[in-house]
Amino acid sequence: MTRPEPGLSATMAQVRALGWQAMACPMLDITPLAAVAPENFRAVLVTSANALPALREWPRDRLVVAVGARTAERARQAGFINVEAADGDARALSMFCRARGITGADVLLASGEGYGVDLARELDIQRVEVYAACKRVALPDDAMAALRARRVDSVLLYSGKTAEAFREALGAEDVTALSGVRALCLSEAIAARLNHGEWRAVTWPDPLEQLGPAV
Repeated sequence: MTRPEPGLSATMAQVRALGWQAMACPMLDITPLAAVAPENFRAVLVTSANALPALREWPRDRLVVAVGARTAERARQAGFINVEAADGDARALSMFCRARGITGADVLLASGEGYGVDLARELDIQRVEVYAACKRVALPDDAMAALRARRVDSVLLYSGKTAEAFREALGAEDVTALSGVRALCLSEAIAARLNHGEWRAVTWPDPLEQLGPAV
């Protein structure tokens, strides 16, 4: 499980409910930045649940457009009652907003540092960075030991940056172990960042659906 908190513990619980053993292997460190005032924005776009803490001052009836269903659910858990969801990646979010006229200067994208620049430009909306995501340079010892012992069936990848960090943390000999491992990606865009020839399989868009019940 390469995603960081928030989200790591909940996803591990879902994996275990399917009958699999789940191992934490977060590859990013998330640092919240300053909260964002709602001002006159009629809607806010979020491409990650990591952006939600920065919206703590926002009215709970303000429109939140999430990148996908899981982020939308996290927004509802945070108390927002007017939440829409796209189909899981930035391209789908852009299409969703264009189709519904959610564009222009009175719409805000709350994103991580370096994320969402193209999306904000496409929709002609404002953008603010509300968290920093820094790559970890090494896998946890137990995760690395399991990979080297060929005891890993699947790696769940929930962002492109997470996928990059995981791959960059592997030495040349470690990469050979990926030939027996499935990469389960949240979106096609994440899968596109992988060298498919290194993995047993690369699938998307729903990691838990692709994982399926343990047999």
